[in-house]
Amino acid sequence: MADLKTTPAKTPPREEVKPKKLRPVRRSLWMAIGLLAGFVIYAYGFQVVNVNLDTIGDPVRQGRFANIIRALGSPDLLTYETVATNVDIDFAMPCPADGFTAAASEGGAATISIDPPCADSRGIVTVSGEGFGSNEPINIFFVPPNGIELRVAQVRTNADGVFSTEAQLPNRPDEQVQTIRAKTRERVGSIFNPVYVPTGQTNSETGEEIVLRSPRWSANAEATWRGIIQTIFLALLATTVGTIIAMPLSFLAARNLMSDVRIPVLNVGLAIVALPVGAVLGYAAASGGGGIVDRLPGSALLLGAVTMVLVWLGFRALRFAVPLPDTERPRWLRVGAGLAAAAAFLLASQSAVRFMEIGGAQAASVLGPLAFLGTFVQRLGEIMALVFGVLAGLAAAVALAIFASKLAYAIAKNVGPGMNQVLSVVAVGLAGAAIAVGIGQAIAWMYQIIDTTATVVIPAAIGAVLGVGLGVWGAMRGQLGAGLGIYYIFRTFFNTLRSIEALILALVFVVWVGLGAFAGTLALALHTIAANAKLYSEQVESISSGPLEAVRATGATRLQTVIYAVVPQIVAPFIAFTMYRWDINVRMSTIIGFVGGGGIGLILQQNINQLNYRGAAAQILAIAIVVAAMDYVSSRLRERYV
Repeated sequence: MADLKTTPAKTPPREEVKPKKLRPVRRSLWMAIGLLAGFVIYAYGFQVVNVNLDTIGDPVRQGRFANIIRALGSPDLLTYETVATNVDIDFAMPCPADGFTAAASEGGAATISIDPPCADSRGIVTVSGEGFGSNEPINIFFVPPNGIELRVAQVRTNADGVFSTEAQLPNRPDEQVQTIRAKTRERVGSIFNPVYVPTGQTNSETGEEIVLRSPRWSANAEATWRGIIQTIFLALLATTVGTIIAMPLSFLAARNLMSDVRIPVLNVGLAIVALPVGAVLGYAAASGGGGIVDRLPGSALLLGAVTMVLVWLGFRALRFAVPLPDTERPRWLRVGAGLAAAAAFLLASQSAVRFMEIGGAQAASVLGPLAFLGTFVQRLGEIMALVFGVLAGLAAAVALAIFASKLAYAIAKNVGPGMNQVLSVVAVGLAGAAIAVGIGQAIAWMYQIIDTTATVVIPAAIGAVLGVGLGVWGAMRGQLGAGLGIYYIFRTFFNTLRSIEALILALVFVVWVGLGAFAGTLALALHTIAANAKLYSEQVESISSGPLEAVRATGATRLQTVIYAVVPQIVAPFIAFTMYRWDINVRMSTIIGFVGGGGIGLILQQNINQLNYRGAAAQILAIAIVVAAMDYVSSRLRERYV
């Protein structure tokens, strides 16, 4: 046994893995197929787009294109006074029997010649000239002995101030010597050496002679200045209004904030039922309060005093309704004080609106050059008066919905689980019926349906059935994911609104409020709400979850969580998005001006329609300067604050 030796087992030789030869072939085959597919796609694209290079070489099109480029390169910004310069040469019509020799032309450095020096009526002669300005328009006139100028040709000199053109003579034979005249108008003054030219006219009020500066800003330049200023503030107002509305709505469209919002079924049902009731009550209260305030005398001082008194009373009542922690008051007194505070604030708002309307109009009449400040206050009052009923309805709807939700908690504490489930199913059924009736009324208004059975009864029945089913399902689970429902509703709304171009919105608002910048402001503001709300909500969704969890762990409410955990992380990107949106709105306002949305786009569209490309060049230059300046300013602000 000792002689036995163990030898390690021999492992079989490792087979060499040969590279697969088919893989490079397959890769090459797929690459060839991809290239072929791309070739076919782009070839078909050329056919669909109708790419035709023959038109590029068309001399007529080349000439038109060159004229447009030259016009765009010389924007209409300055107006020059001009002085007419005549260069004359003698001419005979008909030719005398002994021939005719034209005398030298009169015109200083500029001279003209005519070939032949005499001709019969309706004849063709060649007029040539030199010593004129570069690229200067020249009008050729035939001047008979009576001195009446008859234009027979029009030409432009070349870069050397030389021209030559043919002219057909009129039927004005005369034995006396006649004249061929080349007339041009020379500019007076220059940018660095302006000249004041008397016009020969007098001011009807002062009796002084009117003197014009040459050169001076053209009418097109002044219109461009007014248009670009209007465009800037149009975009500013639209961005401001859109941002103010989009910021709070963006939190409702952020999934990370809304996904964990779960509400008891009874609370959801009662809150939804309370919304339309509160909206009606709020609108009615606003109308009643407006009627009370309208009975007051139209004195700005009186309305201002009434507003301050009502605000003071409202705060006193609110302080009584929300006492300090160590103060106890009966619930019915607190509820009554809360209603009194709401009524006081409602009347104070109505009186403040009327104060702004009357006080702004009075201030505009006495402020002189600063009258726009009073007009601004007056317009704000008119806007508030227009939307006050809607805002009051929304505020009352939200307040009543919150009250109904709190009432649901009180009911749940005082009834058993079975009754709570029954009430939850009934409440959600009523909520479904209310929502369905609201949708039915919207459809009835849209399509002008007057059949109440189709717009009220049937939708209410269908909504109630669906609501009961949802209530049963929710009662089994105990809570409903209301947050996700709100998230999807607002996301759908923003996506739908954002898909409608601002140009289409401007067309709709032009029909509603008429041509002008107001329609453009409304269109851009609405588009800004949808676009910014999407950007803001996506930024909220991308924040770090650590601060959220830390603040929630302290027992903070949802509002406190948003204020202390969300807002500090989104301030910088919100500022960047807002500035970028202002830049976008400035550029978009030039487009909506084409449909009557005001701003510089309206002037640009008029010049293009009239083929006034020099005028359009001034607007294009202004737009480019403003966009570049805004880009520089926004980049500096982002660098400093973001």
